[in-house]
Amino acid sequence: MRQGGRAPSGSPGTRLASPFFRSKFRVPTVPDHYVPRDRLVDLLDDLADYAVTALVAPAGAGKTALASDWVRRGRRPSAWLALDESDRDPAQLWTALMAALDTLSPGVGDRATALVPGAMVPGAVELDDVGRVLADDLELVDAPPSVLVVDDVHCLDEDAGAQAALASFVEHKPDWLHVLLLSRRRLPLPVERLRAAGVLADVEFDMLRFREDEAMAMLSALCPDAPAEMLPTLAGRADGWAAALQLTALSIRSQRGRQLAESSPTAASDPSDRLVDEYVWREVLRTERRELISLLLAIAVVDRVNYGLAEALTARQDAGDLLEEARARGLFVTSLDAGGWFEVHGLVRDMLLAELERRSPQTLREQHTRAARWFESMGDGPAAVEHWLAAGDAPAALRLLSEIALLLSESGRSATIARVLDAIPADVSSADSESLVRYAWCRLFVDRAGFLDALAAARTADDSRLLVLRSAERFLAGDWAGSEALARQALDELGDQVWQDPVGRAAWSLVAHGLALDESWNDSGRLVGEARVAVSNDAGRRVAFEGTRALGLALSGHPLDELRSAAGVRHIVDATALATLRTELGLADAIVAREVGDHDRAEQSLSQLAAQHTYPFSFVPLLAQLELVEMRLGDGRHADAAAAFAEAVAICAEQFGGPIARLGRVGVLVHLAADDLEAADQWARRVDDPFWGPWCRAKVELARGRNAEAGDLLAQALPRCPRHHVVHDLVLAQTVAAESREAAAKYVAVAVELAAEHGMLQSVAAEGATVLELVELTAWAVSDGWMDRLRRLLVSSWEAQVPRTGLVEDLTERERDVLRLLPSRLSLREIAAELFVSQNTLKFHLRVIYRKLGVNSRAEAVDTARQLRLLPRTAAG
Repeated sequence: MRQGGRAPSGSPGTRLASPFFRSKFRVPTVPDHYVPRDRLVDLLDDLADYAVTALVAPAGAGKTALASDWVRRGRRPSAWLALDESDRDPAQLWTALMAALDTLSPGVGDRATALVPGAMVPGAVELDDVGRVLADDLELVDAPPSVLVVDDVHCLDEDAGAQAALASFVEHKPDWLHVLLLSRRRLPLPVERLRAAGVLADVEFDMLRFREDEAMAMLSALCPDAPAEMLPTLAGRADGWAAALQLTALSIRSQRGRQLAESSPTAASDPSDRLVDEYVWREVLRTERRELISLLLAIAVVDRVNYGLAEALTARQDAGDLLEEARARGLFVTSLDAGGWFEVHGLVRDMLLAELERRSPQTLREQHTRAARWFESMGDGPAAVEHWLAAGDAPAALRLLSEIALLLSESGRSATIARVLDAIPADVSSADSESLVRYAWCRLFVDRAGFLDALAAARTADDSRLLVLRSAERFLAGDWAGSEALARQALDELGDQVWQDPVGRAAWSLVAHGLALDESWNDSGRLVGEARVAVSNDAGRRVAFEGTRALGLALSGHPLDELRSAAGVRHIVDATALATLRTELGLADAIVAREVGDHDRAEQSLSQLAAQHTYPFSFVPLLAQLELVEMRLGDGRHADAAAAFAEAVAICAEQFGGPIARLGRVGVLVHLAADDLEAADQWARRVDDPFWGPWCRAKVELARGRNAEAGDLLAQALPRCPRHHVVHDLVLAQTVAAESREAAAKYVAVAVELAAEHGMLQSVAAEGATVLELVELTAWAVSDGWMDRLRRLLVSSWEAQVPRTGLVEDLTERERDVLRLLPSRLSLREIAAELFVSQNTLKFHLRVIYRKLGVNSRAEAVDTARQLRLLPRTAAG
């Protein structure tokens, strides 16, 4: 199996860069025989004052040609999007819409892209959020009046999610963007409401019908040598339908038109059925070269085709020349702008497929097989999977789906995985151990219950990769240390075979995520180093690893390193559709924003992340919610923190089936803040973690005044990262402060120096209030900038949590700054220097503070301030 070279099929970056995908945004060329229809172009100009215009008419009515002509004649900037069956996946539809809009305003969809994965998971659709964010960003764009044409909207039929996504986009679009929708059937929009609101103007088939003069002009252009007297009869028979006119002209060219004109015309209720059968086979293709007919039949299995794909489907090296000839002869083959891509008219293509099915179902399946092999060789896994299914080769579809499932999930396309799995028969998914493992692996990215059922069915398989799936099971349950251990065991058992299968390759991802979420990340550690080397040969995994690394650095107390790591991959995130990478980096950035005191940014980011549905990375909303709880506790918003914690408990129960260590630790803090020591103790005893378990119980014992017992518990705690060491030593200082101020000072000094080295602030501020004087004593050992930021955090925290009462007159902000430094051992000269004021100015502030507190000395001021809760009490009292 490959370890380097071309990216695996289905890679989001590959998908977006795929020529097949890019062809969706090309404006079709106007056919040589096109008859300018000025009345309709003028109509579209007039209707452009509406927010949305819809052209709704049967296939072959001339919608695409008219829209193409209008766009090319107009002066407005325009973008084109041709939908196909793959856009029934809501995530794919949002991706396509944003790619089209990007041609009008580069980068406008970047923020909305991050919401797509959460919105696309079945049962947890959040399309309004995606549309709202995209609409907000579109509103900020300073753009001239522009046009977006969305062709083949009928391709979204039978998928409520995709239809809702389109409706959300249309209803939230900005005023500067006019949307033109082309569809064969009724639009999946609240048409009546939009009409009544003056938002929608629709043009139906009657308006698009060719008038007699237009029909005659088309027939004359297509058949310049035809007798003039026969054209009116043939034009009348076409009844204004563009496709029928084109087919009629071809029949004239095949020397059968005169006979047709002499026959009595009969009305037809369904032009498609009558004309396709009669004209195409009896009147047109019979006289065309056999090579052209074979080409059309061969390429009918795909929506769009280029030279290479045509050669693969026909096994002919001259397939490109045949395509050009078919286009030139008007055989319903349209050339798209640059790139060598063509498409066959949808109506004719459907007829060709039906004919191929009638002639030889086996040949039709073989053509789908050829298409599947070509798309797979081009790295377009999603398209290849669809053709494997159409070919009736469900085992091949399951094989390929297992290779691209991780990348589909990471790009927010879990709905595609679910749809393909539903199309795979049970006897195929359970045929053998290989199939059982592949099916369970794919089901992992769809839903937790389905994955657990599939894993239970596969447990009897004799396959080392089951260890990887069991590791994923632990991961979904929130047992991240257990997940990492099982993944390492799988790596040992698989050995060199680990790279021969997508399930095996995922073991290193589970190891990295386990280390990150277990707060055990160490860039210089052996496991992290091995994981980095292991993914170095796979570009997709290498980029994804950086997202996991950023999260691990943020959780383990390396905020400065996280900022550097995130900056190094930001340009990659912006250029790809790796939505999970974007989400993980977003969570890491939000955690770091809280750690360094940027609470406004942290609150906004964490709130958004907590509201997302990010299965199978369900840890994202949970960790975001718990970070919000801790931040609100630190800000003194205890009621808000308790409410947020209740939401976290609900998330944990729903996504993980029960509490996890991080939830228990935050539960201890919430109940300690409420002075509910009994509840805090209950939560502490539920924390099964070698560090946080003893630490939480020590916090409870410290609150009970049992300092010695708290110290004994802390001696059992096993720190795994810098953050653990910092909070461990700060709490340990509190346990010994009453007996030995010197010992407490040493613990605080070690904690503060380590925190400053790594850029931690909030971790110190959360415990620093109780050891204020000892923290101030270490100021000389750390940078002035870090110490100043810490003081600001401490002051804001105290002011939020502690009411100022008992004063006749409140202290000013500068007086509070002075008061905060009085408990330290700094001299008046040093305090003045710290505050950048003169000693005389400082003495003036002291006199005012003494007057407001009703005291006569520095010591009395400190004691009174603590009694009034203007200063935190010390660890000793």
